[in-house]
Amino acid sequence: MSNYYKIAIALAVSTFAIGTTEFVPVGMLTDIAQDMHVSTGMIGLLVTGYAIAQAIGAPIATSFVGRIARRQLFAWFMMAFAVLNLLSAIAPTYGILLGTRALTAVVHGVFFATASVYLTKLAPVDKKGEAASWLFGGLTVATVFGVPFGTYLGEAVGWRATFAVVGLLGVFGWLGVITQVPKTAAPLVTDNQLAGIITVIRHPKISLTLLMATLGFGSSFVLYTYIRPYLQQVTGVSTAGVVGVLALYGAFVTVGNVIGGRLANRQALGVIAGILVAQIVVQLLQLLLLPRPGWYLVGIALLGLVAFMGNASLQSRIIMTTTELAPAHTDVASALNVSALNFGIAGGSFVGNAVMSYAGLQMLPLVGAVIGGVAVLVVALLRRIN
Repeated sequence: MSNYYKIAIALAVSTFAIGTTEFVPVGMLTDIAQDMHVSTGMIGLLVTGYAIAQAIGAPIATSFVGRIARRQLFAWFMMAFAVLNLLSAIAPTYGILLGTRALTAVVHGVFFATASVYLTKLAPVDKKGEAASWLFGGLTVATVFGVPFGTYLGEAVGWRATFAVVGLLGVFGWLGVITQVPKTAAPLVTDNQLAGIITVIRHPKISLTLLMATLGFGSSFVLYTYIRPYLQQVTGVSTAGVVGVLALYGAFVTVGNVIGGRLANRQALGVIAGILVAQIVVQLLQLLLLPRPGWYLVGIALLGLVAFMGNASLQSRIIMTTTELAPAHTDVASALNVSALNFGIAGGSFVGNAVMSYAGLQMLPLVGAVIGGVAVLVVALLRRIN
């Protein structure tokens, strides 16, 4: 096995831990809400707030780490990730839990952004597009095993145990980094990286791609953030059954990520447009499938298949476009794409909460499809600019 693949696997182990902590509250919303004596909507902020903290904090924090050697940076941040999750496990109040989650989110964003650029630079020429899919692969495997297991553990022992176990996963990620990522000199950085945020977003090709990422990813989270209450209250799935449904979702997310990684090598805007259209169709199908016994499993599988399929293409497009237009700021641009995806999560979760409160759970897929339609319009505008 080449060094590239060893490094890719080591970084994917870290993003597995990261993906687990990001999404595991989705399966424990009710339990955390009861323990903290707040509403399910407020606990939903553990997902939304995480995304907002990552979206705002990651680009700023990334601009200050450009001169740190990558192995050292990755090791520091995975250890910080482990400690913060352990602090989440013992958080005595909702406010402290929200705070530790916010700090974890910034660590997550910086790690993912810098690791994406690092791995893309290491990848063979014909594999540049799928390099990011290794990191997204860690996230998607987390939805297969990490999130369902975390949900099960939360039900059996308590949600605090889940965060403690995620902290342990962070230690495994740290071990992977220090054993597989080689020591290298710190990157040579000459430009002002904080000002690079403005430099990057001033390019229409980059800023429109970021908007497309926000809308496209956010459309999925209108429904996904509240999939547990939907399944329990509308479909009639038991608490134990939800764990199995989340595992099914995660399995198809993994399949979709593999397909998306292969498609990303084409570096084609048409690929992203096709995936967005597929997401819209799948969202509309949920209006028929999710409320029906048995058929809801088909709906969940389709949701998982398309949910992350476009992420590798988006991340790769940002890195390659920035390499062409603003090569000194690829780390910051990568962080901005992570921010765009997380603004999508935050926005989708926020819209989903409003829809759930005022129109009902069954309207969530329709609203998600509408947001996906706006993303397709952005693709059309980006094509005209190209």
